[in-house]
Amino acid sequence: MTRVLRTFYWWILGTGSAVVLMLSAAYLYLNPLIPDIRSFSQVALKAPLRIYSDDGLLIQEFGERLIPVTYDEIPPLFLTALLDTEDKRFFEHSGIDLVTLVNATWQLVRNRGAIKTGASTITMQLVKNISGETEVRFLRKFKEMLLALKIERELSKEEILTLYLNIIPFGKHSFGIQAAANTYYGKDVNELNLAQMAMLAGVPQAPEAGNPINGPKRSLIRRNLVLQRMLEQGSITADQFNVAFTAPISASVHSRSIELAALYAAEMVRKRLLRDYGREAYNQGMIAHTTLSSRMQLAAENAAATKLLEYDRRHGYRGPEYRRIQGTDEYLAAPEYGYPQNWLDTLGTLKSFGSQRPAIVIAVHEDTVDILTSDLEKLTIPWEGLEWARRYINVDRRGPRPKGAADILGPGDVIRFDFAEDGSPRLGQHPAIQGALVALDPYDGAIRAIVGGFDFEAKQFNHATQARRQPGSNFKPFYYSGAMEAGLTAASLYNDAPLVLPGGELEELYRPKNSGDVFHGNIRLREALYRSINLVSIRVILDYGPKNAVNYVSRFGFDTTDFPRDVQLAFGGGTIALTPLEVVTGYATFANGGFKVEPYLIRALDSINRSVIFQADPAVACVKNCTGLNQAKRVIEPRVAHIMNSMLSDAIRRGTGTKAMRSLKRGDLHGKTGTTNDADIWFSGFTPDLVATTWAGFSDNSPVGNREWGSTTPIETWIEFMARALPKEADAKSLPTPDGIVSVKIDPGTGLRTDPADPDGIFEIFREERVPATTNLKKQAEESDITQQVF
Repeated sequence: MTRVLRTFYWWILGTGSAVVLMLSAAYLYLNPLIPDIRSFSQVALKAPLRIYSDDGLLIQEFGERLIPVTYDEIPPLFLTALLDTEDKRFFEHSGIDLVTLVNATWQLVRNRGAIKTGASTITMQLVKNISGETEVRFLRKFKEMLLALKIERELSKEEILTLYLNIIPFGKHSFGIQAAANTYYGKDVNELNLAQMAMLAGVPQAPEAGNPINGPKRSLIRRNLVLQRMLEQGSITADQFNVAFTAPISASVHSRSIELAALYAAEMVRKRLLRDYGREAYNQGMIAHTTLSSRMQLAAENAAATKLLEYDRRHGYRGPEYRRIQGTDEYLAAPEYGYPQNWLDTLGTLKSFGSQRPAIVIAVHEDTVDILTSDLEKLTIPWEGLEWARRYINVDRRGPRPKGAADILGPGDVIRFDFAEDGSPRLGQHPAIQGALVALDPYDGAIRAIVGGFDFEAKQFNHATQARRQPGSNFKPFYYSGAMEAGLTAASLYNDAPLVLPGGELEELYRPKNSGDVFHGNIRLREALYRSINLVSIRVILDYGPKNAVNYVSRFGFDTTDFPRDVQLAFGGGTIALTPLEVVTGYATFANGGFKVEPYLIRALDSINRSVIFQADPAVACVKNCTGLNQAKRVIEPRVAHIMNSMLSDAIRRGTGTKAMRSLKRGDLHGKTGTTNDADIWFSGFTPDLVATTWAGFSDNSPVGNREWGSTTPIETWIEFMARALPKEADAKSLPTPDGIVSVKIDPGTGLRTDPADPDGIFEIFREERVPATTNLKKQAEESDITQQVF
């Protein structure tokens, strides 16, 4: 007996020694391979990129969903559900649960290498989730154990639980318990009931296959197991268990709570950060604070969509998207059997674009139509919502007015509809025309609102930043200011008469004309600009010199490499191609008194993992008290800028932009229209507080119609936007009058100085050294009734 005991003793001692030696060898081998513990205790949360407006509204998220929580924000009942199921001795062990480890080892021996239950503690699972190693190998398990022991010495139990519940995956692109609660239940974790908490506590075992959306049966079994463990541990009562156990699955995928839908701006930020930081931008918890004003952005989105739809309606109805789709005949034959499956499938696949929602015509009456919406709701469109739909022929022609609903639609037609101001349904259509609106703060170039098209989901091409189009007369103020710096004044006289220019290689003659083929004779430069007279603009370019004009307009930031070096500059045509963002940036120089500012959208970039990554430091338009500021470069002589603004004010008061004055009724407006070959229509306007450019046109450069100009859709969009975006005139900024500006009375027929008592004289402003000489030649200006030859 003694010999047996001795043998057993030595066997135990030898086995124990062997185990100790093996563990020591494993430690000595693995310890150098284990990462620095700081990479685990100071882990960076893999949160999505979030983009916010200037006033803190969420615009968009890109990447996996994660919403960090603190330990105090985690409901105790959820912690109980998790620990009762995953690691009931969590607060007792030091990273390794010896009881479960021995149990797992025994299973390994008894089942010949197969383990039915795991031995991983919460701390070990944390290690696995941070390291990303998922292969089931003993070497990995030993690493996890060693790291778990180290982490337990580095972090408190509460810190381990908090980190774990912020990084573990829950499926459906959600990481962390808060994101999971928002994804599956649309609310924070502290608002969940017991059944919902138990459901989420069971998901991490199989986040993709075992979540309540992808695997409802599996998740229900797992949820009930969690509830059973909670009952066994005394964490819940039998009544609580019964209520939660019998509760149905209430999970569904909830979209991210976007507070400001500015998708074109969000895409601009995403591309910029992807370029600068690579794909890591999606999962480093970056927070981009933009310059967008939510109030202005909403006004811009509404104005652009409203006016594009108005343009579309006044040019006629292009017809249903599909006519009499499959299933229509069977429905008309037996409507009592319900709607055809093809109708339901069609409505289920069609998306809404802007306000334009899909529907199918159920019945056509004399002056109304019944429609089925994608919500399977039956609505009736009255005649008031149909009568606009004259048949579209081309941009300049429409068919006759419809006499009844049957002239427009038929049963089974797939259409679009929206709601009129009184709430009644109205026939609609997805507009073919596109538009853009960009608004800047002229002080520093901050983009306050940007719209790149009718609907981002329908067309991701950003017309505000990517569409390079001819600016037309919208371009004139840029070279007019150069010509004035070179010596012209607002009173300089030009002859608005027919003009003949040499043509191209075939030596044909080119006869430019004004809009409407109207000629005004001798006319002052001021009036020529606010009336947008092309023939005067050509003569200005010929006097100033095309090369001088190109060199000057480059001050506004335009890439003039491909600009023409001829009279096409006068029309903003030829090879001139600018985006709305470039145009509005140029106009910001007038709005701030002559300084070149750069447009920017990201004001600051920080992260949930670290402090500020980037802080914008824009150059600002500053005249006084500029110490310590990043001062913008002055590119227009201050007095010329002042005179140009006065002329652009006249374009609103008495020129092509009078619609803005009639609508907004304020005296601080400045602007200029632009129309190019019937294909591009523009308006740019400003006050010292805000500058905005609007554009409309077709993506394929087709004509917009001979009754469309910058004074229609573009200026109407601008008015709609500015009515909501501008401060009250009493609270608005004003630019100071620079030194060296004088106002004198001139003869409007000659542009020369006249007697102050002259009743026919008008006041004009000049740079003091450019005041014209006094003349007694009143009303003796040279008149021209012949065609000028310019070669």
